[in-house]
Amino acid sequence: MSQKKYDANLPKNLTYRRSRKTFAWRNPLTDEEIQLGQISRRDAIAQAIEANHFIAKNYTPVGLIEKLKGTDSLTVTKWAEQYEILLKRRNLSANTYKIRGNQLETIKEKIGRMLLIEVSTRHIAEFLETWIAEGKNTMAGAMRSVLSDMFREAIVRGHIAHNPVEPTRSPKIEVARDRLRLDVYNKIREAAEQLPAWFPLAMDLALVTGQRREDLSCMKFSHIIDERLYVKQIKTGMKIALPLSLNLPSLGLRLSTVIERCRLVSRSEYLISAGIRKNSPNGSIHPDSLTKKFVAARKLTGINFSENPPPFHEIRSLSGRLYKDAYGEGFAQKLLGHTSENTTKIYLDGRDKKAYMML
Repeated sequence: MSQKKYDANLPKNLTYRRSRKTFAWRNPLTDEEIQLGQISRRDAIAQAIEANHFIAKNYTPVGLIEKLKGTDSLTVTKWAEQYEILLKRRNLSANTYKIRGNQLETIKEKIGRMLLIEVSTRHIAEFLETWIAEGKNTMAGAMRSVLSDMFREAIVRGHIAHNPVEPTRSPKIEVARDRLRLDVYNKIREAAEQLPAWFPLAMDLALVTGQRREDLSCMKFSHIIDERLYVKQIKTGMKIALPLSLNLPSLGLRLSTVIERCRLVSRSEYLISAGIRKNSPNGSIHPDSLTKKFVAARKLTGINFSENPPPFHEIRSLSGRLYKDAYGEGFAQKLLGHTSENTTKIYLDGRDKKAYMML
């Protein structure tokens, strides 16, 4: 009677060699036997189960049940087209929708012919590696985000059971842009005088308030109440009440003075405004306009910057550093909206019953 080759109590593809007292696992794809050595039965079983699961998840062909469901014919391209329709319902900005459209075209070009249900984590990793290998981690991160959302929507609609993107790692993105020094800021600010009057004021307002582009472009004169400028940060939801007496000693810059100059220049209800225009019926300035004008002013300085020159957003960083030097780190954190409620003095505004942080 021949000896049994496989132990019925062991997982599939796992074998125990009694003569050698060793375990081995057979790769069902190549039929190659991989020696595990003289390890414990528990460890051998655990490794075999993990390997079998990996094979089943990444290499198993479409099952009969999927054919009956009809999901075996849904390609990545077909689903990407359906997903694009879903994006239209999210009321994305025209620019964001354009970017998503380009990303989806790339996805369709690279893996569009694959069946949606057959896309594995390995396929996603190889797809992202094409950018990571070229040092384009930001692009890889953006593509990973789109893929993850696309497959998440596929799960919601019952096309697949698992998101193959989730196990992949987000590419590490390192921002290597130059810091904006005060002397460089002063030269850019001087050059900005050659641009429309609202822009140098925007630079002053950004520096004295320490707020982001999006928050600067939303500031209205009606937000000034009881000698304070009330700001609700769009990104974080943090609410800050800035006193008009707020000032930067190193520059002699005072918030009340900047606001008064804004009143002389602005042609609308917004502190920073170029007036009522076709592309801005309410007179507000788009945040991207701040970035573009800053680039223009930067070029006018004649300074030879590196490949990653400081953008408009760096004014916020400079502001934080200047306030830290003048009043301490705690004050700077409150101004930038980076503090917690436990260390912040909260002011309850009686008009809308919502808390503002008082500086």
